[in-house]
Amino acid sequence: MNPNGSIDGRPLAAADPYAVQVPQPPPVYHVWVNLSNLTTQVAQEYPGLVLGWRRTSDGYEAQVVYVVPSRTQRHSDASQIAWLPASKLKPRQ
Repeated sequence: MNPNGSIDGRPLAAADPYAVQVPQPPPVYHVWVNLSNLTTQVAQEYPGLVLGWRRTSDGYEAQVVYVVPSRTQRHSDASQIAWLPASKLKPRQ
C-alpha cells in the first residue's frame, strides 16, 4: 500500500459518500400551551416545547412537554408531557 492510501498509486476519492444517510435532528418549537378547561391552576398558559406531531380524526395533535409551577413554595414545579390539540398551542414570539 502506498502512503496516500491506495494500492495502485492512484489517490482515493476525496469524499466517499456515506453508506447510510445521516438523519437531521427534528426541529423543536417553543410554544405557549393553553390549558384553559384542562387545569385548575391560576395561570392558563405555560411555556412548552413541541416534540412531535400526529394526525387524528379531530385534526392535528402535538406532543408537548411543559412545566406547571407549584402552587406553594414547599413543592417543586412539575414537568408534564402530553398530546394536546393544535388549538391549545400558539407560537412563542
